[in-house]
Amino acid sequence: MLTVTSGFATRNAALAKMPIYVFTIASLSDAYSTHDLGRYSITGVPMTCHPWLKTPQGASQSIDVQAGSSSIGEMTCEVVDLGGAVRSVVGGQTLEGQQVQLLVGYPGSAWSDFVVLNTYKLYKIVPSKDYGSYVFSSRDVQMDSKTTIWNHPENGAPLSSSNPWVLQGTPCEIIQAVWLAGLMLGADTIDRATMAALDSETESMYGNSRPYLFSMVEPFQAKPFLEKLYQSAGMYPVVDALGRLSVRGFRAPAAGASPVFAFSADNVIGLPEFDRAPILNDLQWEIDAQTSASSSSGNYKTTLLFLNATSISLFQRSQQRDIQSDGLRTELGAQWWCQEVSQRVFDRFAGTSALRGGAPLISVTAFLATLPVWVGDYVSLTHPLMPNLFTGGLGLTNRVMEVVDRAPDYANGRMQYKLLDTGLTGAGAATSIGSAVIGTTTLY
Repeated sequence: MLTVTSGFATRNAALAKMPIYVFTIASLSDAYSTHDLGRYSITGVPMTCHPWLKTPQGASQSIDVQAGSSSIGEMTCEVVDLGGAVRSVVGGQTLEGQQVQLLVGYPGSAWSDFVVLNTYKLYKIVPSKDYGSYVFSSRDVQMDSKTTIWNHPENGAPLSSSNPWVLQGTPCEIIQAVWLAGLMLGADTIDRATMAALDSETESMYGNSRPYLFSMVEPFQAKPFLEKLYQSAGMYPVVDALGRLSVRGFRAPAAGASPVFAFSADNVIGLPEFDRAPILNDLQWEIDAQTSASSSSGNYKTTLLFLNATSISLFQRSQQRDIQSDGLRTELGAQWWCQEVSQRVFDRFAGTSALRGGAPLISVTAFLATLPVWVGDYVSLTHPLMPNLFTGGLGLTNRVMEVVDRAPDYANGRMQYKLLDTGLTGAGAATSIGSAVIGTTTLY
């Protein structure tokens, strides 16, 4: 969820409000806004801000949880070229490749109350059809992961069988190695705190095993490599508002799934729409890749098959997904790992646990007051008119769901979300193992 100040939260919760959007480019001392900041009593503005920005559509982010992938967000901002001023800026320097941000605030706010909505990289600037404005197009940091890694990051020489890049560790450790060392992206482009938390003793979601070992002997593109890693680890990527790559795991936090926002009939427009995620009850794993002198992937020595018999019997069909991993190694505990991740997948998508089918996907259109909700957040949904697919009754109360799609419509003051219900409602915190002292010995 977006971090906001109390001043922003108060104004954003008001029924009558007028959002002010600001578009900044890192190398420019000037910025562009939808309204005159001075006229609307915005204090402490650190740059010259021209009120030439048209209300942006907003950048969406969509997650395919089962595939472990995320769409590359794209943001378009159109700035009116008053008196040729923008033309002069665009023509006077190279802006492509610069970091851009979209912020939002409200009249009467301090600049410190403005909230960053997106942090992207500018890749294209073109004039509009009538040449009366310029359109700035930018994409999120995942675009950088479409880069091919040619050389060994430790010695700069080309990857080869005589110069392999060996990656071994937890999924989060490998993600950071590829991102920071392989792609040579800055530490400010990755959410290391979240990844460290997933590996911590408290969460122990991934840190209790290091079953991956990759030997990269040929050039490879980072994005598909990472997506295969996400899928085999039961996680998916998220790009936060500050433009950092983050990840979410299939399992809820050890403390339990705590909703950060409550959707209800009071903040939802119209009736929520239902869909179902595909049932997954049959996972085939191929691991222990036999690499060659010219390829980092190859034939797999080990095939594992995990079935959810209850789901197959209940729905009278097997829905298989193949997962191939060039890094999982039996000697490092990969077979246990595959079993654990398979169970996490079945818990969410096998259609049992009273879900009565594939995990429900609920689409909601909401007011702008829900703006701080982000992809990967846990939220609750209460609505008296929704059919209860689990009881046959009418109405849902505090169903805990996960946000897997976020699409803003700033021009119309609305937000669209897709919420995934995997049966987390009522689930408590994870059981922790305490310690006992016998004599002078502490046992765990």
